Amino acid sequence: MGLQHWFIFVATVLGISLIPGPSTFIAFAHGAAHGWGRSVFTAFGNGTASLLQATAASAGLGVVITNSATLFLAIKYIGAAYLIYVGVQMWRTAARRVSLNSTAYQQDGSARKLFMGGFTVAISNPKAIAFFTALFPQFLSVDGNGWLQLSMMVVFVGFGAFLVALFYGYLGSWVRGLELSRSFMTRFYKTTGGLFVASGVGLATSRNG
Repeated sequence: MGLQHWFIFVATVLGISLIPGPSTFIAFAHGAAHGWGRSVFTAFGNGTASLLQATAASAGLGVVITNSATLFLAIKYIGAAYLIYVGVQMWRTAARRVSLNSTAYQQDGSARKLFMGGFTVAISNPKAIAFFTALFPQFLSVDGNGWLQLSMMVVFVGFGAFLVALFYGYLGSWVRGLELSRSFMTRFYKTTGGLFVASGVGLATSRNG
């Protein structure tokens, strides 16, 4: 793959990743709740999930999933249910977010919990595998080593997802540093929770194609 095609691939992956969605929502929320340093674990979770999805796509599993209605729907509904659960939990606990700078609140959430939050939200979207399955062949060069090109694309997908989640975590941390009022943060968490619920409902009701 030539340099120009790599530039287009990188721009495509980053552009798609930057579009607000469940993965960016949770990275932003974790950054706001725990600070930028802690949101790194969320970004690792997001990047790991994207890496696995891209690997599955390059290995041909994307074709299996997209051609198996039962498997696709099972993954989709499990992911939708999890997104709705996260949204409801954020809505229910919004009133307790008294101060984002309190010591007790900063310690709420282990590294494992933050990692799994980012990982589960990202891995719950089976359409990502279908997307990578369709994307990768567009950038493969017949003149080069196909496996090497695929490996490089897969690695960048994971790294790009990590960077984007880290960026949103930083934005959340910046909001956290503003020391906003309790009423504002209650609205913020309710809004974010509502976005998760909407994402879950949208995923569950979306068409397979």
